[in-house]
Amino acid sequence: MTSTPTTDPGTFVHVGWNIQHGWRLADALDQMRRFAQEHGAERPQLLTLQELQEGQAQIVANEFGLTAVEAPNMRPGSRNALFFAPELFEADPEWVGYPDEIRHRPATAKLTTIHPSGARSRRQLSVASVHLAFGNPQHRDHQTRWVLANMYKDNELLFDQGDRNSWTDWGAPLTLDNVQDKNFVVDRSIILPDGSSQPDVMPHRIMEIRELVELGRYAATILGQAGADRSTTWDGPKKHRQRIPAADCPPGGLSAIDRTYVAPDLVEALVSATIPAEPQVQAVSDHLPQVTVWNTRRWWEVVNAEVETIRH
Repeated sequence: MTSTPTTDPGTFVHVGWNIQHGWRLADALDQMRRFAQEHGAERPQLLTLQELQEGQAQIVANEFGLTAVEAPNMRPGSRNALFFAPELFEADPEWVGYPDEIRHRPATAKLTTIHPSGARSRRQLSVASVHLAFGNPQHRDHQTRWVLANMYKDNELLFDQGDRNSWTDWGAPLTLDNVQDKNFVVDRSIILPDGSSQPDVMPHRIMEIRELVELGRYAATILGQAGADRSTTWDGPKKHRQRIPAADCPPGGLSAIDRTYVAPDLVEALVSATIPAEPQVQAVSDHLPQVTVWNTRRWWEVVNAEVETIRH
């Protein structure tokens, strides 16, 4: 456990990762610490994780000296959680999320940023760790809309990361007709009125309508950080029949299905976004993580700005 956290005071590190049922949690912890240390931090100050198992959130919290917010589950099994550094954030104790019709409920919190002087930010940051439904596009839409309706009203701030089980409009497969696993094809497709199908991109489109910024794409196209928008899933040993043939992939490659969306104001503070893909990272999970680094001074300017919000 980290007893006296140290970090570069000019930045903080976020890691988002679906760690595949927490099967190799110890290795995941080692990798997340390495990601942070490569950016001058002793440990990540913000984590959004998916597919943790019972009791694992507390292990993560103890290892890094973070505060854990775990999603309430209606059934045993994988769950979402988020974690934050208590020296950097504090949670609104009055916020409680009760999303319905969601198998893997999102872990959610409304965080106030703490300045090194001890001052608290004027604006709260809504944070969500999500795992959208693997088999029903309508449920994915519902889950996406729930977070937006309840956590991101006009002029507010949102930080939403997770496994979307769908693609972006620019990085969707051209077709899924040649994928061998037809159950996977149906799970990840929208069935159109004429009976034809297309790969699901609707969660991304909903986020675009709300003018949220997808960090991987922003880092790749605006900040010039090549590979920040690469695919985050790879052909694990049991998923070869879900492989999308290269000829059916878009010219720039498939988009990530694990994506981070933030309010436009927050991108002013983004330093970098990367998707580590070394063999030791791939050994942890069939999903790759996203690591983002944030400028603390610019972050404070955003979260402490005076803005007018509307209470519905």
